[in-house]
Amino acid sequence: MFRFPSGGPTPYAHRIGMAKKRILFIDQRPEHVRQPVLRLQLAGYLVDEAPSGAAGLSALKSRRYDLLILDSELPNEDGWGVLQQVRKDSAFQKLKVIVFMAAKGETAQLVLIPVDAELRRPFTIGELLEAVHRVVGEP
Repeated sequence: MFRFPSGGPTPYAHRIGMAKKRILFIDQRPEHVRQPVLRLQLAGYLVDEAPSGAAGLSALKSRRYDLLILDSELPNEDGWGVLQQVRKDSAFQKLKVIVFMAAKGETAQLVLIPVDAELRRPFTIGELLEAVHRVVGEP
């Protein structure tokens, strides 16, 4: 039987059942979610979608996530309000967060509600993948 050297990660971990990083993506606009979710899945991450802040909060309570990706400008809700609820809940203390923001403004919100990374619109899929990798590492 072939064994990998101890002390290092198994290069084929995704093929032998080791846990992958799980991401929750909250946005109410399917046209904004489809491409980023697909690219994250192709990169090897497990990605769940939530169509609203309330649905996202419910998902967070039902399953462990490594990363929350949230648009600060949800059409029918305040994304910052959703994030504030997440940050107040001690159950999500270790949850990493990437927030999508407008090209200008909203900087004051970052002082009030800490995030692990921010992406200002417009950004590329490459920039999103780079931010995810920087925040949570390999899938």
